[in-house]
Amino acid sequence: MMRPLMSQKKTHEIACPLCGREQEVELWDSVDVGEDPELRDRLLSGLINRVECAGCKKWFRIDKPLVYHDREQDIFIHLEPLAGGRTLKQAEKGFQEVLKELENLMPEDVAPLEIHLVVEWSELIERIFLLEEGLDARLVEHIKYMMFQQNPDKIPAEKKGLLFDAQDSTDDQLCFVVQDRATKKLEAVLNFARADYEALVNVFDSDDQMALLEEQFPGPYLNGRLRYLRDMAEQ
Repeated sequence: MMRPLMSQKKTHEIACPLCGREQEVELWDSVDVGEDPELRDRLLSGLINRVECAGCKKWFRIDKPLVYHDREQDIFIHLEPLAGGRTLKQAEKGFQEVLKELENLMPEDVAPLEIHLVVEWSELIERIFLLEEGLDARLVEHIKYMMFQQNPDKIPAEKKGLLFDAQDSTDDQLCFVVQDRATKKLEAVLNFARADYEALVNVFDSDDQMALLEEQFPGPYLNGRLRYLRDMAEQ
């Protein structure tokens, strides 16, 4: 088995986004919830990499790369934020560099882990809950794509996002919350029948159908909203 990723903190020099004061703070570079189970709750509560400015005493979170690992559930997620004007292409390049580093930790006879790339904090939280539920991330993004396609007036993709809501999902329904991209405010709720999700699982069970899904979302970054916007622009 792969050597477990250890939770790691390092000192970083930052400038407060509110008052501009420069200071050194300890920030998490990686979180292994198998080693430190309480870190999961801290992360889900938004307390990881959230610091108090030594000058203005205001709290804020630092958007920086972070690796999340839950070895018991085989969950590996890399957050590569699009901060400071970074592009998605640059984020994917940074992700590939992380993959190379992780490959060096693995024995040659062990298959590579499935490592997920996210670029926003909300996506990190969503992906944790989604994978803990045993859902397929690529298939969930396909469902989001269909929701944007079927509800262009209710959820305009250029302004709104969709987030899987594990807390309000039930045995019968998967719950998705509409989020305003500019204000981050959570708005309407859309449901998708679990029976329909399971039907899609069966549809994409064959290699040929799975290839079509992988063609729609080739990765490493999976996003139904962006795929929908790209397809609309090409029409």
